[in-house]
Amino acid sequence: MLLALMFLTLTEYDLLQKAAAEGLLYRNVAIETTEKCPDKEFCATADGTRYHFKRLDTTAVTLEKSADGFALTITPDKNFTNYRLFIREGLTVRRIEATQKRIAVLDKGTLTSLQLVGVAAQGPVVIWQKDIRPAAAEPFTGDLLGSMNALRKKAGLPPLTLDQALAPALRNAAARMKNGALPHYSGSEGSVRHSGVRAGSLGENLFTATSLEKGWLMMTASPSHLYNIVEPAFRRCLIETLPAANGATPGIVLFAD
Repeated sequence: MLLALMFLTLTEYDLLQKAAAEGLLYRNVAIETTEKCPDKEFCATADGTRYHFKRLDTTAVTLEKSADGFALTITPDKNFTNYRLFIREGLTVRRIEATQKRIAVLDKGTLTSLQLVGVAAQGPVVIWQKDIRPAAAEPFTGDLLGSMNALRKKAGLPPLTLDQALAPALRNAAARMKNGALPHYSGSEGSVRHSGVRAGSLGENLFTATSLEKGWLMMTASPSHLYNIVEPAFRRCLIETLPAANGATPGIVLFAD
């Protein structure tokens, strides 16, 4: 079962990008406006407004440079059952189960970004991300399927085809998102794996953005979302957007082998 993380509105995404540029690499946060920054907390200013970034978990991540790459040390939060590390090199993304607290990552000069995802009751959640080298934005062709297939062609992969057999899984995802949240699992609907769709491997990307192009840019900037898009085993997909709310449109992209 291959799942990606929940995503954010564009405004929150932009604020997290600004926070990352100022040193906050943790992504599982609540963002609030504030007049005075609480002691020992992280705050940043954007467009004249001060924002407080309050962490929602206690996972600690440290990254150290080594002779041949990086050493990542993880101090886990008990609320996550396991962690996954996504390693991006250009258009290739590897996923490894983080079964040890210290992980060595080789860098041959092509390492683009590292992202740590924790698996909790509501599914996978992005915890931390470090961009090692700049990555050019991948072009948006006007629709998600065309954009994904253009990217897959660039990566030397076969195209994805739309498959209505994935519709039950799509309905499951839509039911979970109906309240405006982006969970990959719910107590009543389960997850994509409980939808009855027959497939050896399934993937799910969820996003909320003010346009499909902005949703595309957010997905390709996230190693765990990009992982599903360029996974060689995936050959089928199904895409749907839900009615817009507060100026943002939720989107679902399902993948299957």
